[in-house]
Amino acid sequence: MFTLDIQRRIATIGLSRPETRNAVPLRSWAKLAECVGEAAASGARALLVRSLVPGIFCGGADIAEFAGFADPARQADLRLAMAEGLGALRDIAIPSFAVIDGGCFGAGVALALACDMRIAGKGARFGVPPSRLGITYPQADIARLTALVGPGQAARLFLIGDQIDADEALRIGLVEMMETAPDERAEALALRISLSNAPTSLRLLKRSIALAEAGVARDAGMDAAFDAAFGSQDLAEGLAAFREKRSPVFEG
Repeated sequence: MFTLDIQRRIATIGLSRPETRNAVPLRSWAKLAECVGEAAASGARALLVRSLVPGIFCGGADIAEFAGFADPARQADLRLAMAEGLGALRDIAIPSFAVIDGGCFGAGVALALACDMRIAGKGARFGVPPSRLGITYPQADIARLTALVGPGQAARLFLIGDQIDADEALRIGLVEMMETAPDERAEALALRISLSNAPTSLRLLKRSIALAEAGVARDAGMDAAFDAAFGSQDLAEGLAAFREKRSPVFEG
């Protein structure tokens, strides 16, 4: 279901389960966490999450398994499995992009939300219809979607359950970019990051954004990191590159 490929310090996690339109079975959330861990350990400087199946990003969790979760001993299985995979993706220290070209539904939206940025193709469609199945959505994922689009649009998506297209997703802030060739755009951005941005800066900035999302406006650790950066080798290299009109070469 999930595979990992690393080229030019860019890690790509691919989704491929065409027989179910990339619906994610329970066991594959742990595989997602494994792929994220391998990407983090590889020295990659950016991560792409994309489908390897034309016309679909992710059909959500595998609905064929839902009846089995009626067993009280198994009712938390899906929530915990999703939290493992999506939490790993959310916490990776390098910038991550979801490349969405085609349908993105249910848990597939949660997968996209776990990335830092979302780039949609013009044929992308989004829907989160748990109420039509008689279930709800993990609170962490509702919080992420609400933080992006606001409570009114979140209510529209969850309570009405209608699908929206890429134009509407861009308008309400569910995706950051819409492109005719989203794979090419994501790869270009990831390559630019891998070649020109300091890994330490990226890690700290990601941490600051996560704190801000959680409502933290001041943090002593981040203040100390900001101050210490002025004595760093990264800044020395960045300034030298600026003076010499060349691209910086950062370690890490």
